[in-house]
Amino acid sequence: MADATAPASGKVAKSQQLRHWLPLYISKADRTITHTNRILSTSTGIDTTLLTLNYFLVLLHSQLDALSTRRLSRAANAFVQKANDTLLPGETLIAAIAASPSSRLVRSSNSLRALADLIADFRIFLRLWGLLGIWAWAASTWRSPPRDSVLKTLAWTQVAANAVYQVLENGAYLGSKGVVGLSETRQTRWFVWSSRFWMAHVVLDLGRLARVRQLRRREGVRMGVESEEKEGKVQRVRDEARWWSEAYVNAAYAPLTVHWSLEQGCVSEAWVGFLGMVAGLVGFKELWEQTA
Repeated sequence: MADATAPASGKVAKSQQLRHWLPLYISKADRTITHTNRILSTSTGIDTTLLTLNYFLVLLHSQLDALSTRRLSRAANAFVQKANDTLLPGETLIAAIAASPSSRLVRSSNSLRALADLIADFRIFLRLWGLLGIWAWAASTWRSPPRDSVLKTLAWTQVAANAVYQVLENGAYLGSKGVVGLSETRQTRWFVWSSRFWMAHVVLDLGRLARVRQLRRREGVRMGVESEEKEGKVQRVRDEARWWSEAYVNAAYAPLTVHWSLEQGCVSEAWVGFLGMVAGLVGFKELWEQTA
């Protein structure tokens, strides 16, 4: 009798455990979904999420392509070895081996690439209104300019660089859709030059971060760390964390801006995906903390 009731009692215990933990899991899932919805309710949150997803798909696509190429190479080598055993002296075999379009790996890679391209196109479309944000940035800088002359110069130079970048990207994108009359050669040139002005923005932002670091050190030496109040120390820790987040994002973007500033590029697709995903994850982490 004891043996017969043991399985039943075990099932009852598992059922009770499930009823105990299920509400906790549902509550945790609800908090996560609600938090994610807060992020996706803003334009910055949408762009950061899509940026991270886009570059993750690019990285995944590049790895699937590399795996497919290795499999194809192994198949070709095996075919050549078998063919060598059957060829007579003086005979030559010419063959073309292509990846099967019905291959699951190839289909998955193509699907990921198509989705990544769709997301990238959508993000460029959303940036068509970017000049409005740049105008607001310029107006804010005009009303409340940085007190430091170096930061003020950097801010206005960044505004100008971003304005030119946005005009060139908008023109090239609308030209690629047939909205404005731009030849393919001019579209490529405009895209490349827009990336060069984006690269200028990244370099200027790194300069801004270096200047901010320098000013904070001077202020710390003048005021003395020990004389800080508790609230001041908390704010200093937050400012330091934000500084590092911006530094990581710019460090990840820097090679990408160089890559897109060259018509032939300079880094592999895998590196493009990895660096872009790093920038996206850092930005997403900061947004997650801000909306907690």
